[in-house]
Amino acid sequence: MKLIILIISSLFIAAFSLSCSDDDGSLPPIVTPEETIEEVVAFKFNENSGNTTVESNTNNNYEILGNGINRMPGVMGNGLFFDGLSSQITGTLSSSILPKSQFSLSLWVSPKSYPISTSAMLALTTEGSNTGVMVGLNKFGQIVVNYFINGVSYEHVTAESLQKNVWSSVMVSISPKNGLLKIFLDKTIIKNTTIPNGNISWPATNTSFIIGKNTKGEQIGIYDIDYFSGAIDELMIFSGQLTQEIVNSEYSKYSPPSPPVSYQLDINYSDNFYRPIYHSLPDYGWANESYGLIYHQNKYHMFFQKNEVFLGIAQQNWGHFTSTNMVDWDEQNAVLWPDEGWDNFGIWSGCTIILNNGTPAVAYTGVDGVKAGIGTAISTDNYQTLVKNSYNPVIPFAPHQVDMDFRDPYIWEKDGTYHMVVGSGISSIGGNLVYYKSEDFKNWNYEGIAFQGQKSEGEGAFWEMPVIYEFPNGKEMLLVQKTPDATPAITTYWIGQFENGVFTPDFEKAKKLEVVNGFLSPTVTADEQGLITAIGIIPDEVDAQFQMEQGWAHLFSVPQVWELDETNTIVIKPHPNLDALRGSETTFSNLTLEDGGSNYLQNYNERHFELNATINTGDATQFGFILGKSPDGQEEYKVYYDFSAQQWVVDASKSSLNSLVRKDIRTGDYSIEQGDIVDVRVFVDGSVLEVFVDNKVHFTGRFFPTLASATGVDMFVKGGTATANVTVYKISN
Repeated sequence: MKLIILIISSLFIAAFSLSCSDDDGSLPPIVTPEETIEEVVAFKFNENSGNTTVESNTNNNYEILGNGINRMPGVMGNGLFFDGLSSQITGTLSSSILPKSQFSLSLWVSPKSYPISTSAMLALTTEGSNTGVMVGLNKFGQIVVNYFINGVSYEHVTAESLQKNVWSSVMVSISPKNGLLKIFLDKTIIKNTTIPNGNISWPATNTSFIIGKNTKGEQIGIYDIDYFSGAIDELMIFSGQLTQEIVNSEYSKYSPPSPPVSYQLDINYSDNFYRPIYHSLPDYGWANESYGLIYHQNKYHMFFQKNEVFLGIAQQNWGHFTSTNMVDWDEQNAVLWPDEGWDNFGIWSGCTIILNNGTPAVAYTGVDGVKAGIGTAISTDNYQTLVKNSYNPVIPFAPHQVDMDFRDPYIWEKDGTYHMVVGSGISSIGGNLVYYKSEDFKNWNYEGIAFQGQKSEGEGAFWEMPVIYEFPNGKEMLLVQKTPDATPAITTYWIGQFENGVFTPDFEKAKKLEVVNGFLSPTVTADEQGLITAIGIIPDEVDAQFQMEQGWAHLFSVPQVWELDETNTIVIKPHPNLDALRGSETTFSNLTLEDGGSNYLQNYNERHFELNATINTGDATQFGFILGKSPDGQEEYKVYYDFSAQQWVVDASKSSLNSLVRKDIRTGDYSIEQGDIVDVRVFVDGSVLEVFVDNKVHFTGRFFPTLASATGVDMFVKGGTATANVTVYKISN
């Protein structure tokens, strides 16, 4: 296809003699082309099915690689979604068709996430080569153009960033013939600069290309960090130089859908045994701490550490879930991202608050790669979007008294004053919370250390994810998470009183929130009925290779209700909204459990269910459950109580044949006497286990069976007999 824009020359040649004519006369006006571009490569992405896409000029088909073929509405017909972790199209083009002196590129793009390094929308290069052209995005969404002229590399970066979740037209013209490079965004020129003369360097015969991934080999650990995240449509290469007239003409051909773009994900998890169906987690990618759980305008919001382009901590942002019942969650677009400046290295955890004037707001941790500060943002649309305050950071750095990390602000309002604690620590003493207060949510005064822990007592050198929450009886909870040192991360709490900037506990030694450690960083709020409700993260704790293969990492717990008993201990039970998940019911009454017995639940097999058991423990020395059991016994996951040790035991030693997953045995102290009647509610959802005992305590586990047949559910006892009544509810969500 050729697009030609002509101008009429006003130049007339006044004197010219024609040998074939005796008549004198003037020649007609000379018509000369001003600029010409000719299409040489075009990817329209208009296929409706299959795993290939066609290049229109050659009719060659190229395979779409990755965790799913995600076709979606584009700016003309279909577009293609790239997940930022695996999606790419690779192949070769004949170097003979690629322009050397005047190269132009046009495409439509809607970024979903910005990359950690520099991703490519189109890379006509290979790693280590000195040929080709790359057009991509950096970690702030700015357009990056890299190219080689006569074997020398040149790079240009725009000041402007592409908007996330909005279709934008990007057009690039590289003309060493005229010594010019131009970049257009939505038909407006945003970069117009001189470049060296010469020729764009291409390989001698064929040029390798990748759509959706760069070729510089940038990695963190085993992960490539140069994938593009978002949608691409109408990718075309032209021979010729772009002018404003050509750009206007090309732009006018399209009518992009109105923002925000609705991405269509076609990721098939049907064969993934481990993927939960009723626990909240992102569609794909990495998730970490939950925070900011809040009920506002008839909707629950929960935020979390998110990364769609890397399964780990790097350039993270704020993910966002919404729900009407805290059981069925919908993932929304991410709401906070790093920008150039004080938070350029990542947006870390924080909290939500409704200001005194009714405005939804947040506080968050911003990191610049050297230090952390605290920023704030507000919302005008019930947390669907957040706008950072221009005067950020409101706290630029940690106070001089602490020398550990400084992050995870938690804010509450009382008596017209905003109070903030931030997790930190003194390396020689232990973790602590520093305290600030403000009358206007803008100007914050440092008031000192609110509470100091002692690492010599096992309380850790640094505390993160603090929560201060008042129970109905007026007692206040201070909850923190000790970061890993010689022992794993663990969530602990004190009950006491926060007054005049200091927390005073009612007991000296912190209490563990969980019986068996595995549930971390809970976010706490009052639900619409006033029930104190918490949701936390249940990490995978598996090898990075395993996470990369499945394309997602970590998940969040079901909602739980917290109350304070007469001993100032938090008692935990399942949230009543979970009852709505229950499907078909199977009951097993008056079971007599004997040492060596089996098949008490009559070959019950399921991966997603709730099991309720009332157990008279009798004279058994152990009682418990077998989950994820294969018929041949190669795989089984055991959860049981041991009377001699007075402990709950989570035994994953035979839970999987996969060497990349956790297969440890974890225990936790809890007092039960032989002969006691115990009520146990067990929630199993793919690879995650949650157990509630006597509506008092809670613990979790993870297991990853490899066998399709490893779905058996049973009970067992040792050392005596017990009796039980059991009801199992299948869950299909």
